[in-house]
Amino acid sequence: FETGDHELSLRLVESLELFSIAVSFGSVHSQATLPCHMSHAAVPAAERRGLAPDLVRLSLGIEDPRDLHADLERALASAVPIKERAQARLGREPGVGA
Repeated sequence: FETGDHELSLRLVESLELFSIAVSFGSVHSQATLPCHMSHAAVPAAERRGLAPDLVRLSLGIEDPRDLHADLERALASAVPIKERAQARLGREPGVGA
């Protein structure tokens, strides 16, 4: 999935507790990766052919799905600044009508 913001993607992945950060997938445990910062970091941006810089890829493992969902919710809440969350709930763009 894409977050719409490169820095938000970084904060989100760094905030995950149940997902390990991995360059590539291949485990029974849940993993998260940021392709533009990991597996495709050496590929020039112009040659990535549509690979978004904010793309977060998840590989779900054998953990309880409810725990993984809770971890993603918590990580997203901690990655998005409080003001932006409040504006999103009100249907406003960040920085507009603040």
